[in-house]
Amino acid sequence: MDRRTLLALALTAMAVMIFQVLYFAPAEKAAYAKKQKALLAQRAADSLGMGASEVSDTTAIGISSSIGAGAGIPNGNIAAEAQGQVPVSGALPAGGFVNVAGATLQDITVETDLYEATFSSRGGTLTAMKLKRFVAGKDGEPVNLVRDPEKGEIGLVLKSQKGQLDLSSTVFSVSDSLDAKTGRIRRLTFLAVDDAGASVRKTFIFKDGSYVVGLEIELRGISSQQEKLECLVGWRGGLSLTETNMKEELRSLATVSLLGTEMFRDDIGSFKKVALKEHSGSVRWTAVRSRYFIAAFIPPEGTVSTVLSFGDPQKDLSGALLAIPLSASGVTQTALTLYLGPLDLWKVKALGVGLDRTVNLGWNWIRPVSQSILWFLVESHKLLPNYGLVIILLSALTKILFYPLTRSSTKSMREMQKLQPEIQKLREKLKKDPQKLNKEVMGLYKKHKVNPLGGCLPLLLQMPVFIALYNVLMSSIEMRRANFVWWITDLSSADTVAVVSGVAIHVLPLIMGASMFWQQKMTPTDPRQAAMTYFMPVLMIVFFYSLPSGLVLYWTANNFMTIAQQYMMQRGEKNKQALELVADEHGAPAVQPAS
Repeated sequence: MDRRTLLALALTAMAVMIFQVLYFAPAEKAAYAKKQKALLAQRAADSLGMGASEVSDTTAIGISSSIGAGAGIPNGNIAAEAQGQVPVSGALPAGGFVNVAGATLQDITVETDLYEATFSSRGGTLTAMKLKRFVAGKDGEPVNLVRDPEKGEIGLVLKSQKGQLDLSSTVFSVSDSLDAKTGRIRRLTFLAVDDAGASVRKTFIFKDGSYVVGLEIELRGISSQQEKLECLVGWRGGLSLTETNMKEELRSLATVSLLGTEMFRDDIGSFKKVALKEHSGSVRWTAVRSRYFIAAFIPPEGTVSTVLSFGDPQKDLSGALLAIPLSASGVTQTALTLYLGPLDLWKVKALGVGLDRTVNLGWNWIRPVSQSILWFLVESHKLLPNYGLVIILLSALTKILFYPLTRSSTKSMREMQKLQPEIQKLREKLKKDPQKLNKEVMGLYKKHKVNPLGGCLPLLLQMPVFIALYNVLMSSIEMRRANFVWWITDLSSADTVAVVSGVAIHVLPLIMGASMFWQQKMTPTDPRQAAMTYFMPVLMIVFFYSLPSGLVLYWTANNFMTIAQQYMMQRGEKNKQALELVADEHGAPAVQPAS
């Protein structure tokens, strides 16, 4: 095996290793986890009155429970519907919040053209968020972001240094405001009061054509003058699991927060040792995300400085809470922006707060390439209503873009083949002097203007496109369940046709390997490199076997176009040689074939 073969193997292996390590290895750093664990132990012990060991064993559900009934907090005299609330001494309402006169337990459904949201007057919580344009699993039901309707989401918790008061059991009174044209609810208000006149008001604001929901929170008669008080609001029960490819779904579960310019991503696996993390800074937003969907909370700039992030790997759920500080004056008002919907790059980018960073499009240097490819795919899909055809078009355009380089590479390889007899003579002549042999061979390459690395350059230059397309296929909502033909029904996943003894059978990678073998057979090579003709297709099949079928389709189409290109080039050379032979026989100048 000569130097060129070794170089090709090394480059291929390096590409595979980089891809595997940087994309599939856990991203959490050990030093960061250690720091967060220490921070958790200290702060959780201070705020919850629990020991560090207890905190480290706390699950997300456990956290919710502790929020509702913190250790050592006495029970209060509260209404039947509000049982489970625990008043806290200090500035929090001593008797908890009770029903407003006439308040009843009821469900309220709000509908827009994009979703159907259901709220309960118990806690004023969101118990269902069904997205009309997306289907979950294989049952044809709309995606419902809320995982546990019994507990609901977007409840409020009042937190002091001595304990916490969960309002998720309080029955709020309800009022709404309707759209004059459609008759649909556009403002939905929940109100609860205590005996002393303190009140909590939550108002949700909706509009058609948007996954953005406004949330106004107003607290009166609750002062932070005596002690520090906070209002916790967020998403506690994790997002529903909606995909058939559970492996990729679980890999994507995370809480993500942007504080200042620094983004914190807490994958579900990072909560194995540390169940609760507290991030401090200027909070721009916090969110809970799955592979394709997100529930994000955006506070007014500069008003929130703490985010609580927690999860339970055993139950595949995670949550995030904003800690909104209460005013010393006794009146706290804030307006949050919520985004509850698909992780659509353009929609979340339009919010202008950097929420598009939650769309995993790769490293910073590759994100512009990924965004460009996503834009091309979406815009082309308006003309070609099949993303498989659009991917083939993308492959064709990159083939055209790199055609001069590919042509030069093929020409260089043919020239190298012609030099093989001379190189073999040098090897026999200088077999005892490797340094001089190398010098003579390089001189021969230089004399005939041959680049021994030329054959690898087209492959290397396509790597950014390859990686960017992988990111787009794995993370963009547009590619979710994108159909092509026959058995390829989801370009974002491998094309599984059957599972035999636990082994998934994918057909497209085999077609890709066969096309690569065909391409290799047409490529002029040193006879001593014949083993590569068989080895490289097998290696590429292994590498591509579990990748998204859209990516395999891109590479397969590229292979077939390369085969066609080489066929045309070879035919052109044969015509040229035939014309030169005819010219020699008749003593006339050779006629150049049409290119």
